[in-house]
Amino acid sequence: MTHAQRNAEILRLLEEQTNRGLKSKAAARATLIREGIYTEKGKLSAEFGGKRKKAAVAA
Repeated sequence: MTHAQRNAEILRLLEEQTNRGLKSKAAARATLIREGIYTEKGKLSAEFGGKRKKAAVAA
């Protein structure tokens, strides 16, 4: 597989995944949760700018 063929296949797969996520609001939400962008509760994950959990302080 050449570099150009590999890139074309990656672009095809990305487009396919995007189309799956755009079918409905539920599909979009499930995609964002599966990719770790949102939590199950619908909050933005810390990695993407959401609030971080408070660290436990040892006494």
